[in-house]
Amino acid sequence: MNNIFDLLLHEGIHTYKQRYSSATLPQVINEHKKTQKHKKGAISVTRSKEDLSTPGGVRGYVVTSKETLLEDFVELSHWNPNVHNYLGYSDVERRHLKGHTEKNLQQINTFVVDIDTKKQPYTEILTAALDHSVGIPTLILETPKGFQVYFVLETPLFISNQNDYRGLKVAKRISENIRRSLAKVLQGVDLSCNDFGFFRMPNEENIRWFSADMVFSMHNLIGWSKRQDDDQNRGLFVVESKGEGLDPTQTEWFQELVATRHVKGSHGQIGRDNLMYTLALACYSAGKGIGETLDLLDEYNSSLEVPVRHSEVQKIVKSAYKGRFKGASQIYIQELLEAWLPGKDVPVTNHLGGWYKFKKERKDRVRSHYAEWEDDLLAYIQSETSTVQPIVWTTQKALCVAIGMSRSTFNEVIRKSKKLLIKRIGKGRSAQTGLTSVDVLLQCALEYNQQHRSLYYEALTLLNGSRENASALWELENQLTLLTKFPESSSLIGKKFNSS
Repeated sequence: MNNIFDLLLHEGIHTYKQRYSSATLPQVINEHKKTQKHKKGAISVTRSKEDLSTPGGVRGYVVTSKETLLEDFVELSHWNPNVHNYLGYSDVERRHLKGHTEKNLQQINTFVVDIDTKKQPYTEILTAALDHSVGIPTLILETPKGFQVYFVLETPLFISNQNDYRGLKVAKRISENIRRSLAKVLQGVDLSCNDFGFFRMPNEENIRWFSADMVFSMHNLIGWSKRQDDDQNRGLFVVESKGEGLDPTQTEWFQELVATRHVKGSHGQIGRDNLMYTLALACYSAGKGIGETLDLLDEYNSSLEVPVRHSEVQKIVKSAYKGRFKGASQIYIQELLEAWLPGKDVPVTNHLGGWYKFKKERKDRVRSHYAEWEDDLLAYIQSETSTVQPIVWTTQKALCVAIGMSRSTFNEVIRKSKKLLIKRIGKGRSAQTGLTSVDVLLQCALEYNQQHRSLYYEALTLLNGSRENASALWELENQLTLLTKFPESSSLIGKKFNSS
């Protein structure tokens, strides 16, 4: 647990208590010298899930040292692993927390995905993250109703108010793209989860997977997120555009959502509370008073087939009018329409949701970075390989034509890549080029049963003789070694791959 907290918190809080520490004076002095250049903040913790939604707000206490965390974590249920600049209490009894807002974040240490079902085991989450998202996660916790998946940053992202919290906006887009990528292949992914809110506290009982080596650089995550955005034809950053007197409450999407009656709350699905919060934000950005908005949502709630308590409506409106957001998000508007009005073509126009810096289509980009060409090759391999044939055989000319790159670029990408493996057989017109990737072979190792195991070893033996494959084969071996380090991962490999 000491290693896990070290990795997750990135020196964001003190190592030892500032008062009444059990550490010796030399230990405290040495630790202070080592970490004095790193600004210290605070995290908040709760003892139960019910403490997250009490009438007075979140009930818990502030933690400013790892020593306190190691003493108390067994009795705690939730925490916010992303460190805030400061935290305090909203009442004289010091029971209810204040200050845990996004703009008060000091540093972002991890992205967390909440999965509200156990219909798939955590081993499927590992392979889904490897094949369809940013890579194998750092930590997976089992919760009473599902799993929480941590993707820990190699170094923290420090948040400042420069450029209207641009770093925070980038982080939120990355978080959103990670959730969306997993939601395509896994059930129960909560797309509306608070990006940097409270999550389950790790302990010896709920940890199902942990690898200190599986951390993510912010640079690589930004590049990956940009590629995800390219697929959806949108830029990385959200910026405000000049409103031309557009009242969001008069838009078609607003009227359609207000007319819905069958919306309800559901685990892993954007639902009733999200819809009312979106409507409240639209009213706020339109300049409507809080009383007018409360009347509108109270009437809407009363018309629902499954309404919520009036106090919940009051809480939603009050939250929308705190001013943390300037209006409704186009992303959530679209998700609500898709979830509750499927098949209905409703235009989403919103004066606060403009996207900028649209990139050219991939085919229109004359010159591309090697990383993008590498991604094209990996996508081609993924589409052309199978369990029966993990290597795609073709001529180099045909391969370059299929992907749309020059031979010189192809050779340079192969030379630099740690993910691609190649085998050349023959010369001249009869020459054949075999191509595969670390991901494809690792997928064989993880997923294929006894009858396919020989194909994996056959492919590995064939590719092992080429110097060009050295770094990629090392990467494959490294990932397999990591997977076999943990006894709990035996069910992932089990009968499907003989780790010896």
